[in-house]
Amino acid sequence: MQPLNILVLVGSPRNEESWTYKSIRILEEKMQAIQPVEFEYIFVQKLHLPFCDGCLKCVNVGESACPDYAKVGPIADKINKADGIILGSPVHTFNVTGLMKNFFEYFMYKRNRPTFFGKKAVVTSIASGGGHTVVMDFLEQTANAWGCDVVSRMGISSSQMLKESYLKRVDVVAEEVADTFVSEINEGKLGSPKFRHLINFRAMQNMAYRQKNSINHKFWEDRGWFDAEYYNKVPINIFARVMAGYIAGKMRKSTRKGNQNLFR
Repeated sequence: MQPLNILVLVGSPRNEESWTYKSIRILEEKMQAIQPVEFEYIFVQKLHLPFCDGCLKCVNVGESACPDYAKVGPIADKINKADGIILGSPVHTFNVTGLMKNFFEYFMYKRNRPTFFGKKAVVTSIASGGGHTVVMDFLEQTANAWGCDVVSRMGISSSQMLKESYLKRVDVVAEEVADTFVSEINEGKLGSPKFRHLINFRAMQNMAYRQKNSINHKFWEDRGWFDAEYYNKVPINIFARVMAGYIAGKMRKSTRKGNQNLFR
């Protein structure tokens, strides 16, 4: 049996010393017990990426126009070739680390031109206190926007990791996550979108449609997405589909009239 190739993005500045890395190693061991796997760890801190200045060349011109494409381009290739990915970040001030957020900025073009469809993903967060849900929600939202199917999540309290009773609970959860991850990768089916995914699709659809003669418009046009209800032909809840279409119409009308509300 061929080993599964899993790419891990670690957003902790503490790299191998972090609980983010150590917790994912537990997940790796559980997966290894089910099926041979090969993990590649990318530590975002070691990429030494400068702060993204929001030039949007990756969105408007093409990803290769990014001044730091030599660093981020190969990572996109690695994600594309991997059987699955894991995004992990500790909780810093009740959000993802600055390192992870900055890394995601370099992949803004993937929100406009997603390609990782069918790629299974797991998201993890570590904190001594709280904030796990906020971080995992953001990691999941990002992976979904790239086209990935997030199949499981795991949030761990680092302050409890030296307690035997807590470690037993981590062990059980890690086994469940590992089993789901391996099963979903091997099954290889496209996941059905949730309502928020449909809304995101409609928002990006409206934006790309307005960008005439742009790389984004051509990307969407070539794939027939302007006339689609979602990126792929997968089962969609009829109520969610109708509501997403209604909201999309309201968004288009509001944008066309220029009467979008300010935010307060």
